[in-house]
Formats: sequence, structure tokens, C-alpha cells
Amino acid sequence: MRSIEEVEKTAGELTESAICHRVATVGFWDGYARWYKLWLDHSSYHAPIIDFLRQTVEPGWRVLDIGAGSGVLSLPLADMGCEVTAIEPSIQMRRLLFEEMFHRGMDAIDVDERRWEDIPIAELGGYDLIIACNTLQVTGVGFNGALEKIFGGDPANVLIVTEHVPGTVVRFAYPSHTLAYAKTCETDSSFGYHDLNEVLEHHRFKKGSDLLQGEDLALIDQVTPGDGHLWLKDSARVGMYWLHRRQRGHCWRLQ
Repeated sequence: MRSIEEVEKTAGELTESAICHRVATVGFWDGYARWYKLWLDHSSYHAPIIDFLRQTVEPGWRVLDIGAGSGVLSLPLADMGCEVTAIEPSIQMRRLLFEEMFHRGMDAIDVDERRWEDIPIAELGGYDLIIACNTLQVTGVGFNGALEKIFGGDPANVLIVTEHVPGTVVRFAYPSHTLAYAKTCETDSSFGYHDLNEVLEHHRFKKGSDLLQGEDLALIDQVTPGDGHLWLKDSARVGMYWLHRRQRGHCWRLQ
């Protein structure tokens, strides 16, 4: 017989596998949009990514943002003077993006509701930059298939932002593009909630079922109060990889 620890480990792996499968569906993001907004409102996760873009991207660039969500990267790029196309198949995530565009008085972002795997490569030409921030692994073609499609569009530059995902490898060089910049940083990924019911509801949704006996108490034990919120403190190790097209004089290069 297996030990209690082995049973718990197997149950945890099965739960994680089920969550990963759900995350790769548009329906998951339709339901998760409210939690994503809650996270963005209380996290500085994207701050180092936006700082890097501000130092690197030039006004007037044509930029394609794969899985743009609520526009956390698309909106700053548009503010920088870029011509941005935001790919976002989730209707609820697009709603967040349109709301933020309205609040900023902005209408310059072209929003494409198709999935990345449904967009023909023939439509991907002419971009100065294609961005994918933690999105390639949840496409229907997987991380490497989605990355291959990016290169098929022959953009001048590519920015891949990814946390560690098993089977995900960003290499030094590809046939059409080579790595010009790579940096790994620790960034905040905390959740700030308004009450305990919100904490439990979020994790029930994420799991896709009721919490097991003791899971609710374990969550509550991790919560810390502060600044009028209840916090689940967390951080993530994020890799930023900038690749540029080979043997083209007009592409971005390291100084």
C-alpha cells in the first residue's frame, strides 16, 4: 500500500494536471477574468517587463501581443507610440481591455478575438515586434509549436516572457532568429483580497471543485492582513528573452 504522503502527492499532481488543462481553454479565462483583474490591481508582476519595453521599443513599431489579456503590455506600448494589435480570444478578458482603453481615452489598439493557432501565418508579416507573455504554453499547439509560428511570421524582433514550464526551452539561436538579450528576475505575484470568502472562492474556481477537508484552513493560515486587504504573498521567477532576426541591418541590436 502507498503511504499517506504518496497518496497526497499523487492527488496534488492530478489536480495540477487538471488545472493546467483548464488554463489552456478560452472558457477558463472567461471565468478567470475577475480574478486576473484582482491580481493585476494588487501586484507589480509586470513592472520589470514594462520597464524593459520602455527602454527598448521605438515609437512607430508595429507590435503584435499574443494573449494580450486586459492589455497590461498592449496599453503601455500604445502609449509609447506603437501600432499595437492585441490577440485575445476570451470575451471577458477583452471586456477588461476595452474598459481600460475607455478609461484612458484610447482607441488605437486593434483587438483580434481569434486564437493564436487560428491566425494564418500569411497575416503575420511586417511586425517589428511580436510579444508573448506567459501565453505560448496555453495555446492549442503548445509552447514550441506556437514559437515556431512566431518565427514563421518573420518579425524583426521577438520578446518571450515565461515562467519555468516543464518542456519549455528558449534556446540561444534559431534558424531565423538569434538571442540578443536574456534576463531572469524575481517579481511580485501576490494576491490581495477583500475578505476570506473571496480567498476561498478564488481557489475553488482555480481548482474547479470544492476544496478538500483542511484545504480551506491551510489557505486561511497563509493569509496575512495589511493595508486593508488579506494577502497571499507570492513571487515568481520570470525569464525575458529578446530575439532578433538574423542578418537584417534594421533590426534591434544590443548596444
